[in-house]
Amino acid sequence: MSDASSVAPDTRAPARKGDRHQEAVTLLRRMILSGELAPGEPLREVALSEQFGTSRTPVREALRTLAAEGLVTLLPNRTVQVSQLDEQAASDVFSVLGALESLAARLACERMKPEDVEVLSELQDDLAHYFAVRDRPRYLEANRLIHEHIVESSGNASLILAWRLLLPRAERARHVSTLDHARWAEAFEEHVEIERAFRARDVAAIARLMEAHFDNGASSIQEARRRARREQRSRAYKSAPGAD
Repeated sequence: MSDASSVAPDTRAPARKGDRHQEAVTLLRRMILSGELAPGEPLREVALSEQFGTSRTPVREALRTLAAEGLVTLLPNRTVQVSQLDEQAASDVFSVLGALESLAARLACERMKPEDVEVLSELQDDLAHYFAVRDRPRYLEANRLIHEHIVESSGNASLILAWRLLLPRAERARHVSTLDHARWAEAFEEHVEIERAFRARDVAAIARLMEAHFDNGASSIQEARRRARREQRSRAYKSAPGAD
Protein backbone atom coordinates (compact mmCIF):
# COMPACT_ATOMS: atom_id res chain seq x y z
CA MET A 1 0.00 0.00 0.00
CA SER A 2 1.48 3.37 -0.99
CA ASP A 3 1.91 6.30 1.38
CA ALA A 4 2.68 9.99 0.99
CA SER A 5 6.42 9.34 0.95
CA SER A 6 6.11 7.13 -2.15
CA VAL A 7 4.22 9.67 -4.25
CA ALA A 8 6.45 11.24 -6.89
CA PRO A 9 6.72 15.02 -6.51
CA ASP A 10 5.07 17.24 -9.11
CA THR A 11 8.01 18.42 -11.22
CA ARG A 12 5.94 20.45 -13.65
CA ALA A 13 7.05 24.05 -13.92
CA PRO A 14 4.43 26.55 -12.73
CA ALA A 15 2.67 28.49 -15.47
CA ARG A 16 4.44 31.73 -16.20
CA LYS A 17 2.65 35.07 -16.00
CA GLY A 18 2.83 35.56 -19.77
CA ASP A 19 1.41 32.09 -20.38
CA ARG A 20 -1.58 32.76 -18.11
CA HIS A 21 -2.22 36.06 -19.85
CA GLN A 22 -2.09 34.47 -23.31
CA GLU A 23 -4.38 31.62 -22.23
CA ALA A 24 -6.93 34.15 -20.96
CA VAL A 25 -6.70 36.12 -24.22
CA THR A 26 -7.21 32.97 -26.30
CA LEU A 27 -10.20 31.79 -24.25
CA LEU A 28 -11.94 35.16 -24.19
CA ARG A 29 -11.31 35.81 -27.88
CA ARG A 30 -12.77 32.42 -28.78
CA MET A 31 -15.85 33.04 -26.61
CA ILE A 32 -16.47 36.42 -28.25
CA LEU A 33 -15.91 35.24 -31.83
CA SER A 34 -18.15 32.20 -31.36
CA GLY A 35 -20.97 34.34 -29.95
CA GLU A 36 -20.83 32.65 -26.53
CA LEU A 37 -20.26 36.15 -25.17
CA ALA A 38 -22.77 38.41 -26.88
CA PRO A 39 -22.23 42.05 -27.91
CA GLY A 40 -22.89 44.33 -24.95
CA GLU A 41 -22.44 41.57 -22.39
CA PRO A 42 -20.56 42.75 -19.27
CA LEU A 43 -17.26 41.06 -18.46
CA ARG A 44 -16.41 40.75 -14.76
CA GLU A 45 -12.84 40.04 -13.73
CA VAL A 46 -13.76 38.02 -10.63
CA ALA A 47 -16.21 35.73 -12.44
CA LEU A 48 -13.83 35.19 -15.36
CA SER A 49 -10.84 34.50 -13.14
CA GLU A 50 -12.87 31.87 -11.26
CA GLN A 51 -14.07 30.36 -14.55
CA PHE A 52 -10.52 30.17 -15.95
CA GLY A 53 -8.95 29.07 -12.67
CA THR A 54 -6.49 31.95 -12.52
CA SER A 55 -5.95 35.20 -10.65
CA ARG A 56 -7.55 38.48 -11.71
CA THR A 57 -4.31 39.95 -13.09
CA PRO A 58 -4.07 37.79 -16.28
CA VAL A 59 -7.77 38.40 -16.93
CA ARG A 60 -7.35 42.17 -16.48
CA GLU A 61 -4.39 42.19 -18.88
CA ALA A 62 -6.28 40.00 -21.36
CA LEU A 63 -9.17 42.47 -21.38
CA ARG A 64 -6.74 45.28 -22.21
CA THR A 65 -5.32 43.22 -25.08
CA LEU A 66 -8.79 42.51 -26.45
CA ALA A 67 -9.72 46.19 -26.10
CA ALA A 68 -6.77 47.03 -28.36
CA GLU A 69 -8.16 44.48 -30.85
CA GLY A 70 -11.59 46.12 -30.70
CA LEU A 71 -13.31 43.06 -29.24
CA VAL A 72 -14.12 44.58 -25.84
CA THR A 73 -14.88 48.12 -24.69
CA LEU A 74 -13.39 49.66 -21.54
CA LEU A 75 -16.03 51.93 -20.00
CA PRO A 76 -15.86 54.39 -17.07
CA ASN A 77 -15.87 53.00 -13.52
CA ARG A 78 -13.73 50.04 -14.67
CA THR A 79 -16.69 48.48 -16.47
CA VAL A 80 -15.87 46.20 -19.41
CA GLN A 81 -18.26 44.78 -21.99
CA VAL A 82 -18.13 42.92 -25.28
CA SER A 83 -17.97 45.47 -28.08
CA GLN A 84 -20.83 45.94 -30.48
CA LEU A 85 -19.88 45.00 -34.03
CA ASP A 86 -19.40 48.14 -36.10
CA GLU A 87 -20.39 46.90 -39.55
CA GLN A 88 -18.91 49.90 -41.36
CA ALA A 89 -15.58 49.51 -39.58
CA ALA A 90 -15.63 45.75 -40.24
CA SER A 91 -16.31 46.37 -43.92
CA ASP A 92 -13.42 48.84 -44.05
CA VAL A 93 -11.07 46.31 -42.42
CA PHE A 94 -12.15 43.67 -44.93
CA SER A 95 -11.25 46.01 -47.79
CA VAL A 96 -7.76 46.68 -46.42
CA LEU A 97 -7.18 43.03 -45.55
CA GLY A 98 -8.27 42.07 -49.06
CA ALA A 99 -5.61 44.32 -50.57
CA LEU A 100 -2.97 42.83 -48.26
CA GLU A 101 -3.97 39.24 -48.98
CA SER A 102 -4.17 39.90 -52.71
CA LEU A 103 -0.52 41.00 -52.61
CA ALA A 104 0.38 38.10 -50.32
CA ALA A 105 -1.30 35.63 -52.67
CA ARG A 106 0.64 36.94 -55.68
CA LEU A 107 3.92 36.59 -53.82
CA ALA A 108 2.98 33.19 -52.41
CA CYS A 109 2.06 31.88 -55.84
CA GLU A 110 5.56 32.70 -57.08
CA ARG A 111 7.37 31.42 -53.97
CA MET A 112 5.40 28.38 -52.85
CA LYS A 113 7.21 25.06 -53.09
CA PRO A 114 5.24 22.02 -54.31
CA GLU A 115 4.84 20.82 -50.71
CA ASP A 116 3.37 24.21 -49.76
CA VAL A 117 0.75 23.86 -52.48
CA GLU A 118 0.05 20.35 -51.24
CA VAL A 119 -0.57 21.70 -47.72
CA LEU A 120 -2.97 24.27 -49.18
CA SER A 121 -4.89 21.51 -50.97
CA GLU A 122 -5.10 19.48 -47.76
CA LEU A 123 -6.50 22.48 -45.91
CA GLN A 124 -8.99 23.00 -48.73
CA ASP A 125 -10.11 19.37 -48.31
CA ASP A 126 -10.67 20.05 -44.61
CA LEU A 127 -12.67 23.16 -45.50
CA ALA A 128 -14.82 21.18 -47.94
CA HIS A 129 -15.53 18.51 -45.33
CA TYR A 130 -16.59 20.96 -42.63
CA PHE A 131 -18.71 22.89 -45.10
CA ALA A 132 -20.46 19.68 -46.19
CA VAL A 133 -21.36 18.75 -42.61
CA ARG A 134 -22.12 22.38 -41.69
CA ASP A 135 -19.59 22.39 -38.84
CA ARG A 136 -19.21 26.15 -38.64
CA PRO A 137 -16.58 26.44 -35.86
CA ARG A 138 -14.21 23.95 -37.52
CA TYR A 139 -14.91 25.46 -40.94
CA LEU A 140 -13.87 28.86 -39.65
CA GLU A 141 -10.69 27.41 -38.16
CA ALA A 142 -9.81 25.69 -41.45
CA ASN A 143 -10.55 28.97 -43.22
CA ARG A 144 -8.19 30.83 -40.86
CA LEU A 145 -5.43 28.27 -41.44
CA ILE A 146 -5.78 28.64 -45.22
CA HIS A 147 -5.44 32.42 -45.12
CA GLU A 148 -2.55 32.17 -42.65
CA HIS A 149 -0.75 29.64 -44.85
CA ILE A 150 -1.09 31.86 -47.91
CA VAL A 151 0.09 35.01 -46.12
CA GLU A 152 3.05 33.28 -44.47
CA SER A 153 4.01 31.72 -47.80
CA SER A 154 4.46 35.24 -49.20
CA GLY A 155 7.76 35.43 -47.31
CA ASN A 156 7.28 39.18 -46.79
CA ALA A 157 7.85 39.98 -43.10
CA SER A 158 6.36 43.49 -43.25
CA LEU A 159 3.22 42.26 -44.98
CA ILE A 160 2.82 39.41 -42.48
CA LEU A 161 3.15 41.84 -39.55
CA ALA A 162 0.54 44.24 -40.99
CA TRP A 163 -1.81 41.30 -41.65
CA ARG A 164 -1.48 39.99 -38.09
CA LEU A 165 -2.28 43.41 -36.65
CA LEU A 166 -5.51 43.64 -38.66
CA LEU A 167 -6.58 40.02 -38.35
CA PRO A 168 -8.35 40.13 -34.92
CA ARG A 169 -10.66 42.91 -36.14
CA ALA A 170 -11.49 40.96 -39.30
CA GLU A 171 -12.05 37.60 -37.61
CA ARG A 172 -15.21 38.72 -35.82
CA ALA A 173 -16.67 40.06 -39.04
CA ARG A 174 -15.79 36.80 -40.78
CA HIS A 175 -17.69 34.84 -38.14
CA VAL A 176 -20.70 37.10 -38.58
CA SER A 177 -20.66 36.83 -42.38
CA THR A 178 -20.95 33.02 -42.29
CA LEU A 179 -24.23 33.31 -40.38
CA ASP A 180 -25.72 34.13 -43.80
CA HIS A 181 -25.88 30.67 -45.39
CA ALA A 182 -25.99 32.06 -48.91
CA ARG A 183 -22.79 34.05 -48.31
CA TRP A 184 -21.19 31.04 -46.61
CA ALA A 185 -21.79 28.95 -49.74
CA GLU A 186 -20.43 31.70 -51.99
CA ALA A 187 -17.31 32.10 -49.85
CA PHE A 188 -16.66 28.36 -49.99
CA GLU A 189 -16.90 28.33 -53.79
CA GLU A 190 -14.49 31.28 -53.89
CA HIS A 191 -12.01 29.23 -51.89
CA VAL A 192 -12.35 26.40 -54.39
CA GLU A 193 -11.40 28.79 -57.20
CA ILE A 194 -8.50 30.25 -55.20
CA GLU A 195 -6.99 26.82 -54.50
CA ARG A 196 -7.41 25.86 -58.15
CA ALA A 197 -5.57 29.02 -59.23
CA PHE A 198 -2.70 28.22 -56.87
CA ARG A 199 -2.34 24.75 -58.34
CA ALA A 200 -2.29 26.31 -61.81
CA ARG A 201 0.22 28.98 -60.65
CA ASP A 202 -2.06 31.61 -62.18
CA VAL A 203 -0.79 34.76 -60.45
CA ALA A 204 -3.23 37.17 -62.12
CA ALA A 205 -6.26 35.01 -61.31
CA ILE A 206 -5.18 34.55 -57.70
CA ALA A 207 -4.84 38.30 -57.10
CA ARG A 208 -8.25 38.96 -58.66
CA LEU A 209 -9.97 36.12 -56.81
CA MET A 210 -8.51 37.03 -53.43
CA GLU A 211 -9.50 40.68 -53.67
CA ALA A 212 -13.01 39.74 -54.85
CA HIS A 213 -13.29 37.28 -51.95
CA PHE A 214 -12.87 40.12 -49.45
CA ASP A 215 -14.95 42.61 -51.45
CA ASN A 216 -17.83 40.14 -51.41
CA GLY A 217 -17.38 39.64 -47.67
CA ALA A 218 -17.52 43.40 -47.10
CA SER A 219 -20.69 43.63 -49.23
CA SER A 220 -22.24 40.82 -47.19
CA ILE A 221 -21.57 42.71 -43.95
CA GLN A 222 -23.13 45.87 -45.38
CA GLU A 223 -26.18 43.90 -46.51
CA ALA A 224 -26.52 42.42 -43.02
CA ARG A 225 -26.48 45.97 -41.67
CA ARG A 226 -29.26 47.04 -44.07
CA ARG A 227 -31.27 43.93 -43.23
CA ALA A 228 -31.02 44.67 -39.50
CA ARG A 229 -32.28 48.21 -40.12
CA ARG A 230 -35.23 46.90 -42.16
CA GLU A 231 -36.15 44.45 -39.39
CA GLN A 232 -35.91 47.22 -36.80
CA ARG A 233 -38.23 49.45 -38.84
CA SER A 234 -40.64 46.55 -39.37
CA ARG A 235 -40.89 45.96 -35.62
CA ALA A 236 -41.48 49.67 -35.04
CA TYR A 237 -44.27 49.77 -37.61
CA LYS A 238 -45.96 46.68 -36.15
CA SER A 239 -45.91 48.13 -32.65
CA ALA A 240 -47.22 51.56 -33.72
CA PRO A 241 -50.52 52.60 -32.07
CA GLY A 242 -53.47 51.48 -34.13
CA ALA A 243 -51.50 48.96 -36.17
CA ASP A 244 -53.40 45.77 -36.95
